[in-house]
Amino acid sequence: MKRNIYISYIHSDSMNFKFKIMDKFKGRKYKYSNEDTDLLPHTEESLLKLEKKISHTDVTVVLISRNILSSDTIPYEIKYSLNNTFSSSTKGIIGVVIPDKGNDYSYIMKKGQKGIWGVDKTKLPEIISSNIHNEIVIQNKNNVNYDSFISIYRWEDFIRDFDKCVNIAYEKANEYLSEYCISK
Repeated sequence: MKRNIYISYIHSDSMNFKFKIMDKFKGRKYKYSNEDTDLLPHTEESLLKLEKKISHTDVTVVLISRNILSSDTIPYEIKYSLNNTFSSSTKGIIGVVIPDKGNDYSYIMKKGQKGIWGVDKTKLPEIISSNIHNEIVIQNKNNVNYDSFISIYRWEDFIRDFDKCVNIAYEKANEYLSEYCISK
């Protein structure tokens, strides 16, 4: 089934990646923040509009770039995906690391033992890092799809398995939510 997707990103860093997703995976409803959301101070009205927009989606895809910690908007988008007053359901959330020039991920990721890519949680907003490796009973230690409520993928891995990643995020939010210690 094709899920409705909210794309969370820093406009100046990741705009072309948003368009690449929308062009490659047509037939879905996509929502995303406006560019001025990053630039303006957040008002109660603007945050309410943002929360309402997210309530009409199934999965939030966070495009992670080098400057993610400078975004004031992304933590709100994650918060509203986890706990939305307009929708009774938690949204599935996926983190997608955007490569630097030369397809380099080393600014935030390293390849660990067994060839599994890991993310440096200190370079992520707290609301994302606290929802990584947060299974209540560890059953999926080496399964990047299920060991965290918010799974983090490299761009090319996400694009290669787009439907699988989106469906797993949706499944975690709707069938396995109780198996994670969610930090909101």
